[in-house]
Amino acid sequence: MPDGTEIDVIMHEFGFVLGNGRTRLAVNTQDLQPLGTVYACNRMYTDPHVDILVSVDEGMTREIHDHRLSWTFREHYTRPQYTNDLSLPLDKRWQGYSSGPNAAAVAATRGHAYIFLIGMDLETDTGVINNIYAGTEHYKPATDAPTFYGNWVDQLVHISEVYTNIRFIHVNPLNGFTPDKWKKLTNFSIMSKSEFESFICIDK
Repeated sequence: MPDGTEIDVIMHEFGFVLGNGRTRLAVNTQDLQPLGTVYACNRMYTDPHVDILVSVDEGMTREIHDHRLSWTFREHYTRPQYTNDLSLPLDKRWQGYSSGPNAAAVAATRGHAYIFLIGMDLETDTGVINNIYAGTEHYKPATDAPTFYGNWVDQLVHISEVYTNIRFIHVNPLNGFTPDKWKKLTNFSIMSKSEFESFICIDK
C-alpha cells in the first residue's frame, strides 16, 4: 500500500487536479476519467468520477469517513493524525499545506508527464468567496470575503520546483488570472478551456 512518498508506476500520462473554484464547473469530470487520473478535494467525494481524494480539514475528513459506504474513488489521503484503515497519510514534506496543493503533490508522485490544475481560480470576481461548496457544512459562508490564496501560490511553487520533470498547467483561469510566481516557473503553462480540450483530445 502506498505510504504517501514516491510511487514508481506511471498510471496515466495525464493527472487532473481539481480545485473547487467556479471554473471547475466548465469541465466535465466524466470526460476526464478515461483519459487520466482525477484528483480532487474534500466534498468532491460525492462525484463518481474522482479517482484519488485528498482532505486536510478534520471535520471534512470525518464526513468523508462517515460516508465510506458511498465511496467510488480508489484512495483517500489525509493528514496522518486523521487516517484510519481506509485512508492513507499525506507526505510529511507537505505538512501544513492545503488540500489542493497536497492533491497536486500526490499527483506528482505518480509520474504523470502533465498535471492540469483545474478550478484553481484563487481570485473571485464577485467580491465574495469563490468556492462552489461555500455555505455548506465545513465550508465558509457564501457571503464571506474572498479567501487569502498566497499560501496556495507558494505551496504549488514549491511542489513544481521539486518535480521539475512534470509540466504543470493552469487550465481556464478565472478572468485570465494566473499568479506571476507560477508564470515564472520553467515547467509551468497556461491553457484556455478550448486549448486544454484539444490537447487531451476531448471530443466535443
